[in-house]
Amino acid sequence: MIKMKKYIAIFIMILFSSCEKDFLNVVPDNIATIDLAFNNRATAERFLSTCYTYIPEHAHIEQNFSLLAGDEVWYYAENDFYMNNETSFRLAKGMQNVTSPYLNYWEGGRGARHSLYVALRDCNIFLENLVAVPGLEEDERQRWLAEAKVLKAFYHFWLLRMYGPIPTIKTNIYVGASAEEAQVPRESVDDVVEYIVELLDEVIESDALPGIINYIYTEQGRITLPIAKALKAKVLVLAASPIFNGNTDFSELIDANGNQLVNQTYDPNKWILARDALLDAISTAESNGHMLYQFTDQLPINGDVNSTIIQELSHRAGITDPFNSEIVWAFEPAWTGDLQQWSQPRWTPDHQALFNYTKKSHAPTLNMVETFYSNNGVPIDEDINWDYANRYDVSTTPEDDQYHTYYVEDEYSTAKLHLFREPRFYSTIGFDGGKWFSLETTNIEQIPHLNAKAGAPSGKNGFEIYSITGYFAKKLVHYENIISLQGSTIKGYSFPIIRMADLYLNYAEALNETKDSPDAEVYEYIQRVRHRAGLDVGSDLVSTWAQHSSNPSKPSSKEGMRDIIRQERMIELALEGYRYWDIRRWKLAGDYFSRPIRGWNIYRSDVEGFYEIENIFYRNFLIKDYLWPISQNELLRNPNLVQNPGW
Repeated sequence: MIKMKKYIAIFIMILFSSCEKDFLNVVPDNIATIDLAFNNRATAERFLSTCYTYIPEHAHIEQNFSLLAGDEVWYYAENDFYMNNETSFRLAKGMQNVTSPYLNYWEGGRGARHSLYVALRDCNIFLENLVAVPGLEEDERQRWLAEAKVLKAFYHFWLLRMYGPIPTIKTNIYVGASAEEAQVPRESVDDVVEYIVELLDEVIESDALPGIINYIYTEQGRITLPIAKALKAKVLVLAASPIFNGNTDFSELIDANGNQLVNQTYDPNKWILARDALLDAISTAESNGHMLYQFTDQLPINGDVNSTIIQELSHRAGITDPFNSEIVWAFEPAWTGDLQQWSQPRWTPDHQALFNYTKKSHAPTLNMVETFYSNNGVPIDEDINWDYANRYDVSTTPEDDQYHTYYVEDEYSTAKLHLFREPRFYSTIGFDGGKWFSLETTNIEQIPHLNAKAGAPSGKNGFEIYSITGYFAKKLVHYENIISLQGSTIKGYSFPIIRMADLYLNYAEALNETKDSPDAEVYEYIQRVRHRAGLDVGSDLVSTWAQHSSNPSKPSSKEGMRDIIRQERMIELALEGYRYWDIRRWKLAGDYFSRPIRGWNIYRSDVEGFYEIENIFYRNFLIKDYLWPISQNELLRNPNLVQNPGW
C-alpha cells in the first residue's frame, strides 16, 4: 500500500502459466523503474496484465475456497501423497485461527497466493502512471484505465465478502508517509460499498469498455461493460443481504472512534438499489448477446442425441463450453484440468490404469444432493407424490420406465433418493447406478454407469483416491474428455465467475424483497431458469406448486418465494462456489454448516451395507465464522485496526 514514483526491480507477480494468452505476459523483471514500465504500449499492457493476475483462480479449491469451505463438497483427507489442501478444507472443518489465518487474502499466504492489498497497490500504480504512453491511442488508454478500476472494485469486493469492514485503498500512501498516515483504519461496510459502486459508476459512465470481447484467444477474461455492471449489481446484493443489512450480531464491531462498522438497522432501500442495478446489468448483458445456454453441438456417436441428453448437456456444457453465451465473466483455464481430474470417477479398466486422470475425490455431500427437486419440480420433502420418508431405501427403476432410460442403469439397485429427480440432479451429480455421458460413449443407448460400492471401479479401492460420500461432481467434468490408454484428452475450460442464471436469480430475489408479495415480474426471471432446466413444462412454478406441493400456496407469499428462490440458486449454481457465499449472506450458515456432513457407507461392497447413512464430520459454525479474522501480526503493525467479533 505504498506509492512509489520509482520502483526498484519491478517484480514478476504472475506464478501460473499464461503462455497461451499474449495478454497475460507480465511486466518483465529487467525493467528498472516505473518510468520504463510506462514508456511504451507493450510494457504498459504488461503492467495491466499484472493487475489481472491477482484474480483468484476460480477452479482452484484453495484460491477459490468457496468450492470446498462449506457443506457442498468433502474430501477424504487434507493431505496425502496425491493431494495437499490444508487451507480451504480446514476452513470447512471450522479450524480458522488468528495467529496465521487460512486463505489470508489481507496479507497473502496460507492458500492465498497474493495479498489483495498488493493487488490494489499495483492497480493504483497503473492508474496513476498511464498518462501519456507512446504508441497508445487515447480510446485504448481509457479502456485500460476502466479495466484497472473494475479490478480495483473486484478486489475490494472479494475482501469485503471475507472481512466485512475493510480499509479502502483509493490512492497509494506516499513512500515517505509517517507511521500514523500509513496506519489506516477499517471503514464501514456502507462506506466500502459506496466506494466500490463509485468506482464502477465512473467506468460505466465513461463508456470506455467494450460490450463484448471480439478477440477471445488474446483477450480472454478481460473486463467488458456487462462485467462491470454485473459486478456492481452483485456488490449491491451483498450490501442488501442480511449479513450486512441490519445485522445486530455485529453490534460490537465498532472502530476506535466509536463508529459502527456494520449498520444495525435494516434498510429496504438497499434492495431497491440492487434491483435496479441487476436490471441494468441484465439488459446490458442481453443486448451484447448473453443468454441462457442451450446445447446445439453435433456429437460423433451412434444413435440420435435425444432431448434428455441435450437437456443434460445444456446444463453441463453451460459451465464447460468456453466463451458460451451464458458466461458473463470467466478467467483463466489453468486449473480446470486438476479440478476435473479430482471430480472424474472411473468405470473402465483404462480409467483404473490412468488413475491420475480419474482421482474421483471431489465428492458432493448427501446434504447438497437432497437439495435438488423431485421430477415434479418441487422440494422432495414437499412433493406429495414422492416417497420422502423412505428416500434412503434401496429400489430399482420401475419396469418399462422411460424417465430414467438415460439417467440410471436398467434394473440397478440404487437408493430411492436417486430416482424421479429433476434433470439438473442427473446433470450435476454422479452416483451409484447413475449413467455418465461423455464422448467415451460410443452408442447413445449404451451410456456407461457408475458402481460406487467398495471394490468396484467407481468405489473405494485402497487407502487413497476415492469419494468419501459415494457421489461425484459430474457437472465440473467436460463431456468431451476421453481417458484411454491410446491417448487421453482433458479439455480445459474457463471457470465461470458470473453467468446469466446467477443474475436472473439475483434479480428475482431482489424483486421479491422489494414487493409486499410476489407477482408476475418476480416469477419471470426464476421461470427462465426453471424452463431451461426442464421444469414447469408448458406451465409455470405457481401451477407446479399448486399441483405437486404439500404447501401449494408457497409461491404466493414473500417468505415462501424467498425460500423458493434460495433453493433454486443452490440447485442451479451447485458446485460452482455460489452456495458458500449465498448461505453466508443470507445468515443461514449457523444452520446449514452445523449439520453433519453425510454420505453413504463407502466401505461396504454389498447393496444394503453401502446404502447406510454415514455421518462423516460434525462442525459447529459460530457467529465469528461469518467474518475472517485479521491476523495478530497485522493488528500489531496497525493499532488503528479492530478485530472482527469473536476472534
